[in-house]
Amino acid sequence: MSWNIGRVSSLQFNLLNRSFVSSATKALATAGEELSTGFKSDIYRSLGASAATLTSLRASFENTEAYMTANKTLDGKLEAMLTSVDAARTSADSVLQTAIVNSSRPTSGVSELRNEARAALESIIATLNISYNGDYLFSGVNSDQEPLTRWSDVNEATGTSPSQVLADIVGSGPASAGEAEDMLAQIDAVFASTSGETAQSFEGTFYRGAPALAKDGAPAPRVTARIGEGQALDYGVQANDQGIRDVIKGLAMLASVDVGAIEDEGAYAIWMGAASAALSNGVEGMLEISAGIGFNQQVAENAQTRLTDLALVQKTQISDYESVDPYEASTRVKNLEYQLDASYSVTAKLSQLSLLNYL
Repeated sequence: MSWNIGRVSSLQFNLLNRSFVSSATKALATAGEELSTGFKSDIYRSLGASAATLTSLRASFENTEAYMTANKTLDGKLEAMLTSVDAARTSADSVLQTAIVNSSRPTSGVSELRNEARAALESIIATLNISYNGDYLFSGVNSDQEPLTRWSDVNEATGTSPSQVLADIVGSGPASAGEAEDMLAQIDAVFASTSGETAQSFEGTFYRGAPALAKDGAPAPRVTARIGEGQALDYGVQANDQGIRDVIKGLAMLASVDVGAIEDEGAYAIWMGAASAALSNGVEGMLEISAGIGFNQQVAENAQTRLTDLALVQKTQISDYESVDPYEASTRVKNLEYQLDASYSVTAKLSQLSLLNYL
């Protein structure tokens, strides 16, 4: 009978042991990293075919985050718009109250009505010329343009100012009921939505934003925001909307004429009645605008809530793919530490052996 005894040289053993120590040390470092971070060190390699699913999930999550960021900006814009419209309406309502008191005949406050209207007009124009992140909020899709021309400033496009447009019509004011009616007809034409962009028109000299009507007469496109996948919100309020237009019309009538100097009772009544009506319609219209903005805020808030919930679900799904089980990672670390300890122990014992131990 013969025996075959396999032998492994000490050199070969040392080389094998060194290779094992190297790979085990690397594996221990990886396991330690995963244990400390809670994430797989090489996510896509560990997932294999499921990596495509993770890629899709991440793309969806980034899309959701983009909508959430955009909606935060939209919320800021809507809040700024609401604050501006409410402030403008308050200024207009203050002048309206004075105008109503003086509607049938002039009282002691009529001497200040022109200055009050002029101050309110300047304040409202400044308020509605607000910008947010570089966009003028009341210019519609032409958000790079300041929407309203200041009362005495010349509009470079038409070469005239709003105050001059009214002055060309009213001069020193109506001297009779007939003159008052004629002047009002001309002013109505200036502030009509179909007046075009001529020098003697609201959208030519007073307003510089996006027009109310397209060339074919249909309503022009409004500012729109995408607040979610497949969900858009038309939220644009423009300074040429009817409510704002009526307020500016009423204030312009009172700012361009010293109504206390109108001697003809018929002319006075017609002028003050038309100015008060324009202001009243404008204040009511701006209240409707505020309500519309508030509704849009609620829609945007609901969309943001849905996105927040969706983002939480998506993050949980992504975590399921990318995260490691802390107990499993801890077990791997301990096993690798035991294996390395054993390897180091064997190596230490081998290093102490010599031929003298057998002699």
